[in-house]
This record gives sequence, structure tokens and C-alpha cells, in this order.
Amino acid sequence: MGTRPARYVPEGAFAPGGPVRPVDAAQASSSGSKCRPLKAVGIGVGVLVALLLVAYVGVAVYFTGRFMPNSTVGDVDVSLMSSSEAQERLAEVIDGYELSIEGQGFELSLSASDAGMFFDGSAVVGDMLADMNPWAWPFELGREHDETDRLVARYNETGLEEAVRDAVGQFNASAVAPENATVSYDEAAGSFSIVPEQIGTALDADAVVEAADSALAALDEQVTLTEDHLLQPSIFESDTRLAAAVDEANTMIGADLVLQMAGATVGEVNAELVAQWVSLDGDLNAVLDEGALTAWVDELAAQCGTVGTERSYTRADGKAVTVSGGVYGWSVDRDTLLGIVKEGVKSGRTGTVDVPCSTTGTAYNGAGARDWGSRYLDIDLSEQYVRFYDEAGALVWESACVTGTPNGEHDTPSGVYWLNQKQSPSTLVGYDGDTKIYETKVQYWMPFVGNAIGLHDADWQPDFGGTLYKEGFGSHGCVNLPPSKAGELYGLIQGGDVVVCHW
Repeated sequence: MGTRPARYVPEGAFAPGGPVRPVDAAQASSSGSKCRPLKAVGIGVGVLVALLLVAYVGVAVYFTGRFMPNSTVGDVDVSLMSSSEAQERLAEVIDGYELSIEGQGFELSLSASDAGMFFDGSAVVGDMLADMNPWAWPFELGREHDETDRLVARYNETGLEEAVRDAVGQFNASAVAPENATVSYDEAAGSFSIVPEQIGTALDADAVVEAADSALAALDEQVTLTEDHLLQPSIFESDTRLAAAVDEANTMIGADLVLQMAGATVGEVNAELVAQWVSLDGDLNAVLDEGALTAWVDELAAQCGTVGTERSYTRADGKAVTVSGGVYGWSVDRDTLLGIVKEGVKSGRTGTVDVPCSTTGTAYNGAGARDWGSRYLDIDLSEQYVRFYDEAGALVWESACVTGTPNGEHDTPSGVYWLNQKQSPSTLVGYDGDTKIYETKVQYWMPFVGNAIGLHDADWQPDFGGTLYKEGFGSHGCVNLPPSKAGELYGLIQGGDVVVCHW
């Protein structure tokens, strides 16, 4: 046999035919035991996580489409209810729901149908469940879930408001409306003071509707109305503007103007009168009611004015006379008087004031009375007689006359006049339209209706007095006098003397 080549064997390796090295059994056993516990822990953790995941998913799946604990809709507990269960429960509650509103003398009962309520269960419950995240159940389980607002959102546009407002409107028709605080004149005290507000018995429809809505939101069946549901005034006595208004008003009523004409008192602007003119504007300032003040001034001016008005008097010989018309008399300057009264009231002025007039008479005795003095000329058309009285009221001149033809065209006008400027001699010219119908020279001309009608000498008259004026001897309107009598009167009468021409 041949010789085999030698092989290299590393130290410690087992080589066939070589020596056998011993093995450390304790070392090998220790290494294996360390690996087995670690693997068991990993397996256990994995199993626990898997169980927790299964539990988490299971709970999430359970609450999908189901209400979390502590879930309420108004007074209804829907905890753990499924969608269909919640719909059925809410439908039962709503179908049997009735709202009673009582208090302050008002009563109203409304069923769900009366209020126009409806319940879309699927949509409403779906919206409620959308607020809950089943996958966040570990967090959701510990909190409150009030879904009342979701139910309310379905009812805000129902007939509830209309029904309540109609009932309140009917109730308020006979109720006492609230009154704002204001200022008022106290006659006993003679001053203005604050009058407190009054609440009354009328209901505030907005407040009642709000209370009904709140009850509906919580599905409460009772609303009790209190004073808070009554209509409230908008201005209260505590408003500082009212105190300022009282001061302003009391300044105004301090005015006391005694209005006089020819020394006779014709009116007085005092506290009681001014109090009727004081009112509050939109900013609660005390202001004068200028409309009322103006109306009072207009009335006074009309009452005091005598021009053209009917006056009654008794002539010295005892004859009772009533006359109207003419241009003589008192004519109040209304605009100037209005300004005096306004300024006087606003400043609280006191004292005596002469009523401003554009024309004045020689006496004043009130509306309807004689407004001239003792000196005047009396032309009696019915008697065809003229009389002149002096300042003492004595008859100092008289004469028969012939007046205008009573044909509606040449009548001597009745009324009270001033004598205009007399003239001697004078030429009287009469026209019919543009046509001259006469031209007459007279010695004594005493006009009292403009320069057209007057007294004058008439030597062409056959006689004077009686009924000549309507028997063809009447004038064109003037008062014809015997020449000698006309001369006497011309020497007595003066421009500005009062002429009373009457029947």
C-alpha cells in the first residue's frame, strides 16, 4: 500500500482517528434556558395587544349607530339606545308632548300638533349620532352627551311661534299697556314732577315665545309666566333726562304775562296755561308745543280783533243798536304777539304786556261790545238822521239827512269807520266803470269810506230826512246834509273821529 498524505486538522477539531476532546455540558444548558423566557414574554404581549385590539374594535363596533352612556335629549335618557330605539322613544315622547303656558292671567295649552311640530326621526337621530365618535369611545364614555340642540334645530321653524303670538295678541287686546315714565304738571303743587313708569298687564310676545322655545327645547311641559314676561316701559323714572326736563318745564311755567288792550286785561299766560304747552321731545327735553301755543295766540287775536265784527251798544237816547262791517277797530298783530309769548315763556318772563296791534280803537270793552269812546258820529240810516257826540258823550250836533239809494248799488255802507281827512271845498267825481257820471262841487267834504263815501252839503235836495232816500232822492252812497248843518259839523268833526253808520 502506498503512503497517504498527511491532513491538517485545526486544534480542537474532531478528526477521525484523532483524540476526542471533552464537552462542557453546564455551559450549553445555561445558554438555551435564557432564550426561552424572552420568547414567552413576547408572545404574551402580542396576545394581550391582540385581545385589547379586538376589545377596542368590538366596543367601537358596538357603539356604531348606538348612543354613548350619559346621552340625553331634553329629559329623555337615550343612553346605549340604538338608532331605531332612540327614534321610537323620542317619537313617543313628542307625540304625547303638550306645552302649558300660564301666568299673569294668560293661559295657553299647545299639543305637538297645535304647535306645528314634526319629527323626522331618522334625520334627527342621525345628526345626534354624528356627534359621537365610536372609535374614540375610551374618551366618550366619561363625558356628558346632551343632544337637545339637535332636536331643537328641527323645531325652530315650526308653527309654535305663530300660535303663541296669536294668543298673546288676543290677550293684549284687553290688557293694560305699559306707560313710560314722564313729567307732568301737578296743579296742587303748581309745578312739574316725574310720573313713574307703569308696567301694566300686557305680555311681551317675544319673551313668551322665547320661554316657549326653551321649554320645547327641553321638552318641558310647563311654562310659568312672571312679571319678566310683561311688556316693559322704555323710559324709567331713574332716567336723568327726566330730572333735567322737570327743571326746564318749571322754568317755563314761571312765566306770567298779563296781556292788555287799552288797559283792559284780555288774557294771561300763566302756569296753568303754559303747562298745557309743555311736552317731551324724542330726547326727553322739555319743549313747547308750538302748535298749541300758536293756536292759542290765533284764538286770542281773533277774539280781541274788532275790525268788521258785530258790536252792540245803547245810544245816548236809549236806542239799542247792532252794527257790523267797516274798517275801524282793533287789529292784533298776530306774528309779533306770537313772538312775545314764545320768548316770554321760554325765559319765564313776568309782567304786563300790551297786545301789539296794527290798528287800535279809542276804547276796548271786549269782543262784541262798543270799542270807541264817547266822541263819535252816529249815522242812523233807518231814521235818516245824524248825531255827533263829544268827549263827554253830550249831543252837540244833529241833523236830518238823505243817504244812498237802497238799490244794492248805491246803498250807504253800514259799519264803523274813521273819518278821513276832511276838505273844503272839494269836487266830487263819480264814475260808472270808466265813464264819468257826475262831477259836483261841494263846500264841505267829510269822507269816511276811503275818499268815495262821506258826508257833504247838498243844496240840490228839496228836503232832508223821512223816506226821501228811497223815493228818488237818494244819493250815490254819500250822506247829504243841509248846507248850514254840513258847515257846523265840518267845524266840529276831526280826521280820525269815529263814524258809526247803522240801520
